[in-house]
Amino acid sequence: MKKTLTILSVALVAFMLSSCVEKSKKYQQLLAEKEAVVVENQNIEKEYNAALGIISDVENNLSAIRDAEGLMLIKGENNTQRDQLNSELIQIKETMAVNRARLDSLSNVIEKSNKDRAQLRSTIKKLQAQIAEKEATIVAMQEQLAQKDQEIAGLNTQVSNLNEDLTKVTAEKNEQSRIIADQIAAMNTVYYVGATKKELKANGILTSKYILRQEVPANAFTQADKRELSEIVFAAKKAVVLSAHPTESYTIAVKDNQLVLQITNPELFWSVTKYLVVATK
Repeated sequence: MKKTLTILSVALVAFMLSSCVEKSKKYQQLLAEKEAVVVENQNIEKEYNAALGIISDVENNLSAIRDAEGLMLIKGENNTQRDQLNSELIQIKETMAVNRARLDSLSNVIEKSNKDRAQLRSTIKKLQAQIAEKEATIVAMQEQLAQKDQEIAGLNTQVSNLNEDLTKVTAEKNEQSRIIADQIAAMNTVYYVGATKKELKANGILTSKYILRQEVPANAFTQADKRELSEIVFAAKKAVVLSAHPTESYTIAVKDNQLVLQITNPELFWSVTKYLVVATK
């Protein structure tokens, strides 16, 4: 019985001591520190996992950007493709800015941390360097596009000026060709008329001495191209050439019951005058 009381007394004392310990400030402080350590470990794990996630996203973005750059290098130079390329560069630049901001934020968090994150710091610095390099490359490509656009604009201006010059030259050439054609046509234009002397005088073609007047009434003549005129048919029984044409350059004969003046030597025939006056009967 006495032994039992002793045991109960010891237990009671232990219980009382335990209760006092749990209520003491030291114990409460240790308990709070333990809970803080648990929360900190959980936060560290979350932070580490978040950092790995950000790094993975940035690496994937850099890989996608490298693939996009490879595709952009093989694109052509027309306006639509240049516009598309410029748009893609802007999108890549925006993506790089987002990645850089996320890495900078992550770097700041890690720098403030008391934990040893040497590997994470090294990875972040490496990715930041890659992003800086890519951003510089994008700026260079955009400058190249702008320079090419300026060169193309300059070439377009040159082409426009050349087209204007060509238009002017073509117009001048056409005008010269027209003038030359008119001059050639005028040089080869001849006039002839066949009528009785009375009719010739009445039309003012002949004077009393059968001399062709200076002011020839062109509407009284038939106009022709001497290069195409080889013979002239007269509805008469007899015809006499009154104008000054070399006699050896033509003949007058009946052909198929018609009176025909045959020009045997056109150059000689028209060398003196381009007006042929024939008196018919």
